Amino acid sequence: MTGHSETRAFCTARAASLLARETEVLSRLPSEPRALAAARLDLAGLMLDLASCYIVENSLFLFFHERINEDCLNEARKAFTKSLQYMEEVVTSWVDVPFSDLDTRLAALQGISAEERYGLVCRMGLALSLLQHAFGENNRWKWSFVDFEGRLAAITRNILDLRNLAANMDPRAGEYAATVFHVRMMKKLFMQAAARYRERYELSTQNSGDFRRAIDFLNALRRMYIALGERGEAEELKKTIDAWTAKFTQDARLRKQPPFGKN
Repeated sequence: MTGHSETRAFCTARAASLLARETEVLSRLPSEPRALAAARLDLAGLMLDLASCYIVENSLFLFFHERINEDCLNEARKAFTKSLQYMEEVVTSWVDVPFSDLDTRLAALQGISAEERYGLVCRMGLALSLLQHAFGENNRWKWSFVDFEGRLAAITRNILDLRNLAANMDPRAGEYAATVFHVRMMKKLFMQAAARYRERYELSTQNSGDFRRAIDFLNALRRMYIALGERGEAEELKKTIDAWTAKFTQDARLRKQPPFGKN
């Protein structure tokens, strides 16, 4: 058990160090937009490190005691939530909006390379996957993870350099590879978020807001297809949107709820 005790002590010290670093950064947040955005991205990364620290500690606890450490995992969940919040302060959690609505936010990210943006959202995706795996299939946070997935999807799109997206998708561009991988991830996460919100609606909440959210993600993805000139994919997705909207409207009618788009 010595190895476990030593590693636990290391994790505890590492967590304390990360929290102290967070306090330090928060105490001297700059006012200049680009510097402020960079500081908040740094804070998001610190919270991902903190979440990973607690996940590692839980893995060791599971190995030695054959059960999860819920305290560790709850701290990891809180740290991941803070990471999302810091990212959203930079790029917002908006889903189905015109790209022009994000212009001011994107301006503050000038100087952040495509590789850095992609690397950060990859880290966030990995942390969320590890957290979900650590909690297990059936846990009390199962359906709340749907919101995490949706928020991560929105961040993944909103942190893209949408102003220069077409240029960066040119194979001759220096940021081509990172941009292509980032866009592929974004498409996957938006489809996954839409499916998960609909799943939660049908299997858990029956809340019309979840179905609306699912359709919002599909509409936003279609907007991206159009921006990329992928007309065929946009038309195919429109068929799915129409089918989901018809299903939503039918369900609302059966429950005597307001039709889609009205409250």
